[in-house]
Amino acid sequence: MDSMTFQCATLPLYDLAETRIQTDALWTGLASSFRRKGIKNVPDTLFRGEKTYQKKLFFGQICGFPLTHEYARRFKVIATPLYRTPYFTGPEYLSVISLHKQCKWQKLEDARGSRVVINSRSSHSGYNILRLMVTPFTKETTFFSKVSVSGAHRQSLALIRQKQADLASIDGLIWSMLEMYAPEALEGCRILTLSPPAPAPVFVTEKETSQAMLELFRNALKNAFDDPEFNLVANNLFLENTQILPENAYDCITEMERISIEDL
Repeated sequence: MDSMTFQCATLPLYDLAETRIQTDALWTGLASSFRRKGIKNVPDTLFRGEKTYQKKLFFGQICGFPLTHEYARRFKVIATPLYRTPYFTGPEYLSVISLHKQCKWQKLEDARGSRVVINSRSSHSGYNILRLMVTPFTKETTFFSKVSVSGAHRQSLALIRQKQADLASIDGLIWSMLEMYAPEALEGCRILTLSPPAPAPVFVTEKETSQAMLELFRNALKNAFDDPEFNLVANNLFLENTQILPENAYDCITEMERISIEDL
């Protein structure tokens, strides 16, 4: 892996149209830190496009659900990012259970029989955690009357605003970013409740990356966050540092799946 040609670096999860400049600046800072550590073949720019993970990945970010499922044998964890928002505590994040402002529900159980929209069945924040949360209410019947798939958290919110869906589970960082950079996306929506915590979407590279190379990545991240100028860039995206979690840290996501209903 150390001598192979990487094909892309990608940070797709929180790459809003309104924050492309900030995300590109973040990558420029990270790439510079990687190069200073002697890492070769660092991509100059981020890849944005379909089928991202079909390419050889130099550096990327992925949700914990596909990390522990579809890509369980594909990627090696570099570090877990730490974000400064009300929906993060250290390396763990929350989902925001959202509905229309005109809705009178006060607790999740009130949403029985409603229409839910999820971003993807391969999402922890938008799907897996919601299965866990409604499981206590589904002993004899399904909880929701209809399940739609939007393809993205932001589109889920749009469907709530348009009253084409009643409830959605939204990544807490996405919620914070929209609050700051695109507040119109949250107009007409409110928070019903918050989810239990889970480890945040993680920075990864290819599985065959050597331990020596992995340590270079980690040291380069540490050095980047020691730089005040880089921190100014990172803070624009709520990013304040990274943390190395135990190897089994993301097993809790599969455990949540195990004790949840099979589907919404």
